[in-house]
Amino acid sequence: MYKKLLLTFVVCMTALILILSSVLFYSYKSSSISLIKDMNVNVLSKISYSSVYMDNMARKFCQSLSLNNYIIAFANSNELDIITTGNAIRTLDSLTLPNTYIHSAYIYNKKIDTFISSPPSTFFSSSDFPDKEIKQLLEDAQKRKNFTPILYPIPRKIDNYNVYTYILFDTSDYNGNSTNAIVLNVDADWLRLTISSLDQKKNSSGSSGDILILDENGTIVSHPTKSMFMNNVSGEPYASKVLTTADGSGTFFNVLNGKKYVVSYVSSDILKWKFVSLTPYSSVFSSVQWNGWLTLLFCVIVLVLGLFIAVIASKKLYHPFAVLMDKTTLLERQKRDSAAVLKNEFMKQMLSASAMLPIEKVMAKEQEHHFDISFTHSLFLFILKIDDYHEFVNKHNEKDRVLLKYSIENITKEIVSAHYKCEIINHDSDHFTVLVDMQHLEVNQEQLNDDIFRALVTDIQLNIQRFLPFTVSVTLGYVIESYEQLKLIYEETLNLSMYRLKVGHQSIITPEILKQIDDGANLFPSSKEKQLLDALRLGNGESAKETYRELMRAIEHSSYDNIIRSILYLSFSIYNSLNRVEDGTSSRINSFTLEFLNKIPTFETLQLIEQRFSALIDEIVQLKDGNKDKKKNEIVESAVELIQSNYSDKNLSLGSCAEHLSISSVYLGKLFKSATGNSVAEYITMIRMEKIGGYLETTNLPINDILERCGIEKSNYFYTTFKKYFGVSLTEYRLKNVNKPPSSI
Repeated sequence: MYKKLLLTFVVCMTALILILSSVLFYSYKSSSISLIKDMNVNVLSKISYSSVYMDNMARKFCQSLSLNNYIIAFANSNELDIITTGNAIRTLDSLTLPNTYIHSAYIYNKKIDTFISSPPSTFFSSSDFPDKEIKQLLEDAQKRKNFTPILYPIPRKIDNYNVYTYILFDTSDYNGNSTNAIVLNVDADWLRLTISSLDQKKNSSGSSGDILILDENGTIVSHPTKSMFMNNVSGEPYASKVLTTADGSGTFFNVLNGKKYVVSYVSSDILKWKFVSLTPYSSVFSSVQWNGWLTLLFCVIVLVLGLFIAVIASKKLYHPFAVLMDKTTLLERQKRDSAAVLKNEFMKQMLSASAMLPIEKVMAKEQEHHFDISFTHSLFLFILKIDDYHEFVNKHNEKDRVLLKYSIENITKEIVSAHYKCEIINHDSDHFTVLVDMQHLEVNQEQLNDDIFRALVTDIQLNIQRFLPFTVSVTLGYVIESYEQLKLIYEETLNLSMYRLKVGHQSIITPEILKQIDDGANLFPSSKEKQLLDALRLGNGESAKETYRELMRAIEHSSYDNIIRSILYLSFSIYNSLNRVEDGTSSRINSFTLEFLNKIPTFETLQLIEQRFSALIDEIVQLKDGNKDKKKNEIVESAVELIQSNYSDKNLSLGSCAEHLSISSVYLGKLFKSATGNSVAEYITMIRMEKIGGYLETTNLPINDILERCGIEKSNYFYTTFKKYFGVSLTEYRLKNVNKPPSSI
């Protein structure tokens, strides 16, 4: 045992150390990967922005040349004029030479078949022009008669220089021919150096690698190595993945020439270029690998210490563990002794659990607990309910209740087992569930209820009534064809048992009672409710009771839920309408009305509810008849009239009202609070606020005039009171009513 305990300690501590260390290491690794991804994408985004900026400058430069008078004069001349040509060359020099990103610019006049160039600052005939490739591009466009501006970068080489060429044709003549063209060659080294500058900032943060730009065909249009310009790398795995992805940016790992790289990319929708960063994996994660070795060393050290601690701890824990084993053995013995309780608990779980147990587990439990039924057979379910359960609980202590419920189980088991195999489930509340095995019984639902089980449950009811000091009601349920239906049938039968409310105690309830429900009776008779409340206000108890009986006759054929809902609604209506029948009665009305509401769940039959309702009506009427002191009401009514007539008086208060009525302010305050639920000061404020609201809604008077008419001083207290009363500030309230037509009060 000691060795097993020690081994457990070692395994647990080793696993814990390895798991924690692995989690920390991979968390650090993941954060490092995320950091390099974000950094690469950020740098590539800046490079993309620089490229788009270069493209915009090139486009605008071409457009500015097309608007220059000297350039236009040369481009549209019909003969080679030295003055016109010279002016155009000088203008072209003045515009191109200051811009370091420009390699060269050409103006081509097709009419005279002549180029001017800067640099060199001269002119050439088409046949002598050194840039043969641009001549071929213009001729190809002429053949295709496609003279739309090629204002996007065309990567190409001029001698030993890498450039991006932009071509702007003029409008075609009437024959569909182009007469001239503007050609701009942007130095590719300008973009390469810009990229190098941004890449140096990234390298200073601890990562190094190459940044290249690919066009949509996989051709390199920018590379740290100039010789790689115009090389096609679409066949490389990383390039193929970058070119085919639809994402605007991303990062992945790829092996290139036997070396692992972190590949990040950003796409430019404007240039149709892909900006790619190739960072060696080893240069990025060397620190991560170093931390990995440190983590491993830490694991070994902690593991050695853990083994030492485990040896000591296991020795100290062995003795209490042995005691625990003894207790476990005792618990298992008790479990065997309480097999019946466990069996009942398992069946309760099957009926009430939110998740259904697998049938394999149920079959195993059948064998373990020796069930008399099989859940693979058809079963019939019915429920026994103890009548007047609230009185049963109050009359018997817990020990007696356990014995009496056990007696119910014995009587039921003895009677049913004489005919069928069965199991009885005690729910530790007011009801029992009986499951009957119907393996060899083939009858329909109606025959089960009327011919077979009615006589059986009647015998159960009679024997319980004979031997026990209470009765039971029985609800015959439905046939359970498969185990999956068990919980559903139980819930439906339990709901069906609630109709004991209509049929009374010691009844037998079958599904046939549901056919008697009239859907039209679900409407609550509001007219009867009003008659009942009016009768209570007038103190007419007999009329109120008769109205209640008429109301119940109107809904007695509705569903159980509707009956209970109607009774609750009627009770709340009485509570809300009559909680101030007379002065000083509010607390008493609240007390016995709420007491009635709390007892509604314990009322099992309509007869019992009618008895309790009649008692409630008698209490209300008795309370009303016993309150004869009209003087108090007259004093309160006089105070209310005085406040409503003199609310504009700034000196109006509890003291002035008491002085006017010739009574003490303490007595008046007590009477007023008891009758209205508000103090005199609160009532004065309420009247004034209502008047102010009326003025704001119906007039355009200034607020000072309104306050003067309502007897209120303009102060912070007023604004606080106004917002508390109306829920909005004074300004918001007035704005809400600004479109209402003004009137006067």
